Amino acid sequence: MLEHRVAGATTAAPPRAGWVVDPRLVAFGERLSASLRRTWADPMVRRGTLGTTFVAAGSVSPAFLPADTFELPASPLIERFGLVWLGSGAGRVLTTILLAVGMALLVDAWLRMRPVHGRKAPSMAWLFWSLPIMLAPPLFSRDAYSYAAQGQIVLRGMDPYAVGPFWVPGPFADQVDPMWIDTPAPYGPLALQVQHLVVSIFPENAYVSALAMRVPALLAVGLLAYALPRLAERYGVSGRHALWLGVLNPLVLMHFVGGGHGDAVMVALVTFALLLASRGQFVVAAVTIAAAAAYKQTAVLALIGVVGMALQAQSDLEPGAPARFKAMVRHGLVCGGITAATFTAITAVSGLGWGWIPNLSVPVSLRSMLSPPTFIGSAVEWLLRLAGMPESVTSAPVPIAQTIGLLLGLAGIAWITWRVAPRNPVLATAGALLVLCASGPVIHPWYLLWGGLLLAAVRLSAKHVRAVVFVTLFFVTYGVVDATVSNGTWALGVSAALWMAARLRANRRRVHEQADEPVLAAALPRR
Repeated sequence: MLEHRVAGATTAAPPRAGWVVDPRLVAFGERLSASLRRTWADPMVRRGTLGTTFVAAGSVSPAFLPADTFELPASPLIERFGLVWLGSGAGRVLTTILLAVGMALLVDAWLRMRPVHGRKAPSMAWLFWSLPIMLAPPLFSRDAYSYAAQGQIVLRGMDPYAVGPFWVPGPFADQVDPMWIDTPAPYGPLALQVQHLVVSIFPENAYVSALAMRVPALLAVGLLAYALPRLAERYGVSGRHALWLGVLNPLVLMHFVGGGHGDAVMVALVTFALLLASRGQFVVAAVTIAAAAAYKQTAVLALIGVVGMALQAQSDLEPGAPARFKAMVRHGLVCGGITAATFTAITAVSGLGWGWIPNLSVPVSLRSMLSPPTFIGSAVEWLLRLAGMPESVTSAPVPIAQTIGLLLGLAGIAWITWRVAPRNPVLATAGALLVLCASGPVIHPWYLLWGGLLLAAVRLSAKHVRAVVFVTLFFVTYGVVDATVSNGTWALGVSAALWMAARLRANRRRVHEQADEPVLAAALPRR
């Protein structure tokens, strides 16, 4: 025992004070631990986790890994573990089987987890399903490599709105899709600074930087898991159903977590902003929308929902269209002004400026056949080519169809703002984002999640829930088939598509006679 002398006396040293832990933190840890145990006890959670583990194992293939991974001399890890053969024909078939089986297991677990007949969707299932793919290469898209290259551009002090990945030659540029190698960034300043932060942690490793882009995406899914069920309950929808249909949706795992897309942060912030607005915190909601728009600019459409909630909260609103129009303009100017001021402040702090404005046309350079206007324009172009029309004629249908699509989309958004927002602000926000997606010149599967996730917080009929499930399975199948084509084993992808179609048919038979009651919940009092 340590001792010391005081005035000739020998006394024991006072005991050292231990660490003081906030009881609230202890209680939170205990609740989290209990939630994780309950979640893992669900057999469907374990089945889905097995599925994403298979997906992670199947990702060790030319479809997802950097292009030179299997070239001799092979990547050090691939060579060390003797996995060079996975780049061969037999290896590609094996990894494709693992990918298809894994996605099938995930989809099956998701469908069986639907909260009917008292069944609860485990609150932390999204975390268990995400963990196996956190270390897998970027899945179903190469955008994460573009994010890493843009972060490296900012790290080197260059303007990401003026130069593309070509200006950071070597590992950071090598894995970027050749289509985007010369294109500057179209994203908001907050997204670019987050990419800059991630790359600054791994400044010499392009691949690890690309993988680390999943960290903000995973945190965003966690925010969604908090905000979406609570938003749903405020509008009379079961939070358990919203968690199942939205957060646990396989497309979220495929594209938000697997692809590491920045859209995840944008959607999560939009959902949180709507939750804040539903509680009457309109100023904070407008600030949150500005942060979401600084990640991806389409988030500004969430102001439609915030204005609709402000109208609902205005108890002295006079009846009639003129009074409603004046109130909408007033709330729109206030909330829009706060959002614009906050966005300007974020831009000033970022130091990146407004160069993204002319770059908004960058994604349009891709001809996306998933876009209805682009598909129609391309079909007309093909017919004109068959008819032997000159190039001056055949080059016109696509841009004309895309322009018409955008005009129709703007008209649809205006109608939604006027007719739907005052009655159902969440549906109005979801509808506006989905209309923008459908009328735009380019559609990627994860674009559907902009507004599609918010539909989970809307009171839907059984028919509409089945429609959301059908669209989910279609785009899951699309992603799997696209990956199998990259591996040269497309027949396996088609087989997976047939299996998922059969699974949907079985699911429809099972839920055909179920009532809508599990989708609904008692509306919480407004605060």
